[in-house]
Amino acid sequence: MSFKRKGEQGYIGFMKSFNLLVSFVLFVIAAVIFIIGMSIYDTKGNILTIVGALFIIPMARFLTVFFLFLPFKSVPKETYDKAFSQMKQGNLLYADVIFTSTEKAYGASLLVVTSDKIFAYATKNCNKLQEYLTDILKRRALAYKLTCTDDEGKFFNLLKGADSYAEKTYADNEEKESAEKERDRLREVLESFMP
Repeated sequence: MSFKRKGEQGYIGFMKSFNLLVSFVLFVIAAVIFIIGMSIYDTKGNILTIVGALFIIPMARFLTVFFLFLPFKSVPKETYDKAFSQMKQGNLLYADVIFTSTEKAYGASLLVVTSDKIFAYATKNCNKLQEYLTDILKRRALAYKLTCTDDEGKFFNLLKGADSYAEKTYADNEEKESAEKERDRLREVLESFMP
């Protein structure tokens, strides 16, 4: 199991495996400490029971993250490689993206950020994801147009027709710096909603 970061292909699979493994290890540690306490003191009311119970709190946190990622799948490597090969210079590519809200989690297999547009490929709840992300962009006053599709062919057509962030021209350095700051802010906002 190799470490994956947010936005990397295979992130969802990694997070499922990692969080399940850590949950299991913490459960085993808690159980062993509890059993040792029972065998030493012959009662549940001992200090080791309390110590063992303290391992359940982080276990529950890791198990919750596992269940958050459970309904989602990592984008196939071939699809990711195809998208990566069609990327234009300066554009951002995120894979295995999950956005969390207070009501629900929304997943996108691929998400591309160009100079002023965002393209998302999501196999489920595409309209809800588009509404949710559009609302986030609007509330943060970010001037990006979002298009979400559940059709892989349409996504790759959008990707082919996308502009290149690196080739965008600016009137002066001040306008360029302002665009770079907004892009950095967009990246921070998007990643802040990804678990």
